[in-house]
Amino acid sequence: MNTNDSAQPIDAVHLTRKKEKMPNPFEPKGVSGTVYTMLHDMVCILAVIVIGFIFAARLVGVSGISMYPTLVGAKESAEAMGDYLVLRSNFLSSTYEQGDIVVACVPSFEDGKPIVKRVIAVGGQTVSFRTGEDGYLHVWVDGVLQPEEHINEPMVPCYSGTDGSSFTVPEGCYFLMGDNRNHSTDSRFSEVGMVDGRYIVGKALWLIFPGQDYYRENARRWSRFGNIYR
Repeated sequence: MNTNDSAQPIDAVHLTRKKEKMPNPFEPKGVSGTVYTMLHDMVCILAVIVIGFIFAARLVGVSGISMYPTLVGAKESAEAMGDYLVLRSNFLSSTYEQGDIVVACVPSFEDGKPIVKRVIAVGGQTVSFRTGEDGYLHVWVDGVLQPEEHINEPMVPCYSGTDGSSFTVPEGCYFLMGDNRNHSTDSRFSEVGMVDGRYIVGKALWLIFPGQDYYRENARRWSRFGNIYR
């Protein structure tokens, strides 16, 4: 009696090929399948973009002249588009430093309309305004005169109403001002005041689309594209 068991060899290659030839009942076919695949991919891409703009960055348009010449705002009385900025959402970081350009929505100012301003001082710092020998108003933070090459023109005392005034910024708040000092409603005025950090939407990072500079022959200067802090 033969007690040795014998086994028939299994053709693994044959089974693999047979499995590969089996149709997938869930795979879309024909033109409709191609359209379905394209729509599926588009939805996924759009979902990623939307999530990215909600939690990481977003686009914001600039209006008004308060940040000129750093930023060009849309002109309400003309069909001139303003700058468009890439904004880092405060979901990633909610702390800001002196010199940052931010977008804030202050409930007490124009029903929370977004405003673009520059951070002059942060919580715990003291902002002072003093008239210099040149007759113009200058900004001091914690007793240090601030270099302000980026402003449009020197501050005229009669425009600001802050000549000789000092402000201590509460913790968690920011003192914001526009670069076009003589034409900006900002933390110098009670309508805006010290801006609570919770009202800041985010920090402006890049100028992605330059607006029409109606102060300079209504030209769109593409050389302004990119880093707004250069």
